[in-house]
Amino acid sequence: MIFSALLAAIVLVAAFVQGTAGFGFMFFALPLAALVLDFKTAVVTLGLLAQALNFMILWQHGFRADWRFVAVLTAWALPGIPLGVWALGSLPVTWLQGVLGVLLVAFSLYRWFARPVPRKLGRGWTAAAGLTAGALGGAMFTQGPPVLVYVSLMPWGKDRTKATLVGFFFVTGLVILPYQAFQGLVTTQTLTLAGWALPALAAGVLAGRMLYLRLGEGAYKQLYMALIFGLGLLLISKGCGVV
Repeated sequence: MIFSALLAAIVLVAAFVQGTAGFGFMFFALPLAALVLDFKTAVVTLGLLAQALNFMILWQHGFRADWRFVAVLTAWALPGIPLGVWALGSLPVTWLQGVLGVLLVAFSLYRWFARPVPRKLGRGWTAAAGLTAGALGGAMFTQGPPVLVYVSLMPWGKDRTKATLVGFFFVTGLVILPYQAFQGLVTTQTLTLAGWALPALAAGVLAGRMLYLRLGEGAYKQLYMALIFGLGLLLISKGCGVV
């Protein structure tokens, strides 16, 4: 009972974060869930919940993502997914988490102090973001960092930003989960754990939606960058073995 309550509390808070910003569920939930679950079990259980969460958020936004952008980015992500799934089953990932964390913190500081003008990025940037996202998604179901950086540089409003991010996460998740199932990572245990946490997931995303509707464009962008900075610190801590 205590174990189930802890998992539900973790999922509730992480779903609230993603329900508000459009990302962050896996980053905030995984370090905590990995304290009470085997890492691979935590990754797959939270991945199942993330798919349900992404669908809920897309429904809230009337499925109005930039699907053309999602399709192009996903096409580039596909080749990286098998490599990431292989890494999850074969290699330690702490060093990768540390490097990603440093890059996210550096990028956040760059955005805050240099204040680059948003602009439409070229195809090379799209390819790089997609390939890297696919590999990270297959390894840790955290395909977000490259896409978060990419989207933050685009001249988009908060609705398009959030819905498109979640649309990408959902579509790539439809590819990642079958790969993980093929590797034997989706088990009765992970499905049962995900089912127990669904009510908390729904409550968290609804609360996040309420806060999101109160945020203006400027406040949302500030929250977006603050979360990227926080995610970077979490990844550095994870890579160093602090959490």
